[in-house]
Amino acid sequence: MAGNDSVLVDSSVWIDFLRGNSIATNAIRSLSKARQVVICGQIKQEVLQGSRDAKAFEQLEQQMSIWRYEPEVPGDFIEAARIFSALRWKGITIPPSDCLIAAVALRLKLSLCTVDPDFDSIPHLELHKL
Repeated sequence: MAGNDSVLVDSSVWIDFLRGNSIATNAIRSLSKARQVVICGQIKQEVLQGSRDAKAFEQLEQQMSIWRYEPEVPGDFIEAARIFSALRWKGITIPPSDCLIAAVALRLKLSLCTVDPDFDSIPHLELHKL
């Protein structure tokens, strides 16, 4: 299990990082130096599916494999559905994939590094802002 000082880094930050965004690059470097970077399957999928071709996919898959990986567990899917439903009942709709990422962060007691404003709506989720 990841330590509480670790940070789950959302695909929104990875995408900015891969595009050369200096804020995201500095954040990843800082978290990496402190050995705080964590990813999960949903984040890895979102990053990889943005590949432009098979060669880029392979390279990106290798790059993503160096980070600490925490897999989703069955309970994360139930929690993700709970988050999604509770927000929808309030008239807020966010992508189910974001709910799954939040469920992983909540279970592991990790902050989530993101630039995606959808996560602002999720109660009890600690955000690591850039």
